Amino acid sequence: MTKQQIKEYCEAEFENIDIVISELSSMVQTKKSEYSIPELAAISTFIHNFYNGIENILKRVLLYRQIETKNTPTWHKNLLKTSLAMGIIDNDLFDNLSNYLSFRHFFVHAYSFTLRWEDMEPFVDDLDSILSKFKFAIYNFIDNTN
Repeated sequence: MTKQQIKEYCEAEFENIDIVISELSSMVQTKKSEYSIPELAAISTFIHNFYNGIENILKRVLLYRQIETKNTPTWHKNLLKTSLAMGIIDNDLFDNLSNYLSFRHFFVHAYSFTLRWEDMEPFVDDLDSILSKFKFAIYNFIDNTN
């Protein structure tokens, strides 16, 4: 895979993530103190989709550097740890993304009726900031890699 190919892949994934954020933003445009169970299920799905996109990019960037991620029960956490060790992300981004990973784990194992807006609101509020930092980190890593 060439540097141009990895950049094109990342751009396509970032476009998908942008759509997710746009759809999510339209749902929470006028913040409410309470959301229905179907609304909370949709919001949590969008947060999950956001993080999936992040993981897709990290997996592909590691593959570009010829580092495979092994399919183990802890591969999600290992993906973040390896990305930190390789200098793709910094400690702050690692901590932020670890929180999204924790949410992902909760989302996969929770029932929709147990979701609470007050638990999800910080994730929604931080999406744009996290994405901006992540884009910078990814493109910086790719541009400074042979």
